Amino acid sequence: MEQTKTFYTFWLEYLHEHELLATRLWHFVGTSAGLISILLAVISWNWIYLLTALIVSYGCSWLGHFVVEKNHPVTFRHPIWSLRADLLLFRLMLTRGLTEGITTFKML
Repeated sequence: MEQTKTFYTFWLEYLHEHELLATRLWHFVGTSAGLISILLAVISWNWIYLLTALIVSYGCSWLGHFVVEKNHPVTFRHPIWSLRADLLLFRLMLTRGLTEGITTFKML
């Protein structure tokens, strides 16, 4: 991947890496579980839920990439933009539907 200049350029590359619905669903499940774990950590003041959030969210997402999509996540190359894109994808899937085509997600 060449050097990404803007988040929108990264977003288009991110969508290309998440073309299959099953990959996006694994991300949705992982992000949901991660957010719930973070909420539990705040409510209970138990840090172990933060560890759970990382393991479950990354585990589900990477399962989608390695098993379903057969590609590699860009998490470590662009960690902040990757988190932002994951949360944006999560929001779009909540508001626009879980099975909407990937080309529709290109419209921000």
